[in-house]
Amino acid sequence: MELEILAKALGVSGFEEDVRQKILSATPGAETDEFGNVILRGRSKVAFVAHMDEVGLLVTSIEEDGRLKFRKVGGVDDRILPGSSVVLYGDGFRLEGVIGIAPPHFQQQQQQVSWQDLHIDVGATSRSEAEAMGITPMTPAAFSKRYAEVGKFVSATALDDRAGCWALLQTYKRGASATYVWTVQEEVGLLGARALARSLEGKYVVVVDTTACCHPNFTGNVRPGNGPILRVFDNYGAYNNKLAKKVLEVAKKRGIPLQIGGGGGGTDAAAFFVSGIPAVAIGILTKYSHSPVEMAHRDDLRHTVELLSALAEELG
Repeated sequence: MELEILAKALGVSGFEEDVRQKILSATPGAETDEFGNVILRGRSKVAFVAHMDEVGLLVTSIEEDGRLKFRKVGGVDDRILPGSSVVLYGDGFRLEGVIGIAPPHFQQQQQQVSWQDLHIDVGATSRSEAEAMGITPMTPAAFSKRYAEVGKFVSATALDDRAGCWALLQTYKRGASATYVWTVQEEVGLLGARALARSLEGKYVVVVDTTACCHPNFTGNVRPGNGPILRVFDNYGAYNNKLAKKVLEVAKKRGIPLQIGGGGGGTDAAAFFVSGIPAVAIGILTKYSHSPVEMAHRDDLRHTVELLSALAEELG
């Protein structure tokens, strides 16, 4: 499956059905657990994990004039919201919407805007008109989808973590023997991985996620295009050092570029680690994380698939 197809799927945390169906269509024999995670079980000791969900918004109420109040889902910077376009979706409908702001003509001075001051406008002029469109409280809104090749980079909405989802699918397509897992609700607390961790059979877990690039105090001297990173430390702490050394050995043996760095935030690897399963995270460096214009280097995407394929052979 092409990365563009996955990146353009709608999957705000807790509402990942569109992404889930695309992955299920590409993985015969995969199953969905009661939490919404997709699992394709193999006989290998290795499990590869990526999360399906993305940051976004959630409608909380409909105003009398038809505008929508919302809350943020996951780590969304208030500064990217004014002027953004979104897609609201639910059973049987998709609607375009915009987050407007008063133009400079009407502002006495530039004001710092909070998400709580903003609305989503879907073109409705009353609450009843918005409701007739299918909108209710708890309707998710994803940032409008885009996909472009920009020099040596891919730029798209929700590369975090459709890039990881794509890497797992490409590794599976190559015939690598492993258990493959696509989780839900990573962006709001690793919830899908936490629910799955205690029941997952396997000796090693390798999580593939994006890593925000680049900050000397968090990520070190890593650079896009120099390979994925072995993410040895983030806000959840350090992961399994013994497994990390194995990953480094495999990459060196196979001649696959792999950088060492850290990250802010966390990944699903933490959920497995605290459940007693050795886990590490492989990061695909991404510029402008948690925005509609995330960018990843195409060489890093390719080398991530090569690394996963090698790990399936060497650790399985």
